[in-house]
Amino acid sequence: MRILRNVFKLLAIGVLLSSPVLVYAQFDAQVTQFMFNVQGYNPAAIGGQQMMKVFGMQRLQWVGLKNAPSTTDFFVDVPFKIKKTYHAVGIHFQNDAFGLFVNQRVCFAYAYKQKIGEGFLSIGTSLGFANMTIKGDSVYIPSGGSYHNQSDLEIPKSKESDIGFDMDLGVYYSHPNFDIGFSVLHLTEPIIRWGENSEFYLSRMYLLSGGYKFKLPNPNYTIKPSLLVKTDFASWQMDVNLLMEYKMKFWWGISYRIQDAVSLLAGLRVLNGLMIGYSYDLPTSKIIMSSSGSHELFLSYEFKLDIEKKNSKYKSVRIL
Repeated sequence: MRILRNVFKLLAIGVLLSSPVLVYAQFDAQVTQFMFNVQGYNPAAIGGQQMMKVFGMQRLQWVGLKNAPSTTDFFVDVPFKIKKTYHAVGIHFQNDAFGLFVNQRVCFAYAYKQKIGEGFLSIGTSLGFANMTIKGDSVYIPSGGSYHNQSDLEIPKSKESDIGFDMDLGVYYSHPNFDIGFSVLHLTEPIIRWGENSEFYLSRMYLLSGGYKFKLPNPNYTIKPSLLVKTDFASWQMDVNLLMEYKMKFWWGISYRIQDAVSLLAGLRVLNGLMIGYSYDLPTSKIIMSSSGSHELFLSYEFKLDIEKKNSKYKSVRIL
C-alpha cells in the first residue's frame, strides 16, 4: 500500500526528531502478483492442492527513485497426511528495504485442512519474528537554521534494530474453479523499540482475497479474475486483476491498484510444476514524474511429495 508506506516513512522519521512517542503505521510490502503468492499473506493457503511448493520473488519498486523499496520474498511449504487428516507446514522469509529502513520477517506456518466437496477448507497460523532496522549512520541532517540540531539525541549515530514476536491467522477455501480467503496479519501487534525513547507499533492488517476460473467456449482459454483487499481500518487498498490463460501454459493480463498503479502481467509454465511470472507497474500518481515504474519477477516450483510407505513385501521361490 503505497500511501500507507509513505505515511510510515514520515512517521518513522518523526519518531527520530521528536519527543518519546508511539507510532501507528503500515509495515507490509507491496505485491502485484498476489494470486501466485497467497501463502505470503495467508498461512491457511500453504500446501495448496496437496502440492509441495518452493517460491521466490524479487520486486524493485519505483525504479529511478533514490532509495526506492526493494522486496525479496521466499517460502517453502509441504503438505502431509496423518491417517485420514490433511495438514501442511511451511517457512516464510521476507526482506523489505526502503530508504533508511530494512524490515525482515521469518515465520513458521501450520495449516489444518478438511476436504469439503471438491476442495479443501484450511485453517492456518504462522508464528515468527519481525525485525526492523534503521540506518542511523546514513541520516543526513542539514547544518544551520533553528530547525536542525546536529546533536539531537533522538537520531541514532549507528544502525538501530529491534525484534518482536509476530503471529498471523487465516482461513482459506480452495476449489479447482475458485478460491477465497481471509487473514489477519500481526495479530500480536508487536512493538519495535529503537533506543530508549522511540517505539514503532505494528498494527493488525486484515486481508480478503478471492479468485475464479471462467471456462470459455474454446477450451484452450480460461479467464481468471482475482481480488485482494487490505485494510488496517485507518485506510485501505484494493487490487483487481484479470488474467487470460492459454492451454494452462501461458498467461497474460492486467491489474489495477486503486490510486497507485496499472500493471501488466505475463508468465508461463516452463516444465511440469515450474512457473515463471513477471509484472510491470506503471504509477498512476505523481510519482510517475520521478520513477519509470516497478518490476516484479517470481519463480515457483510445485510437485507431489510422496512420503507414504511403499509395500516392500514380495514373494520369491528363491528366498524363503
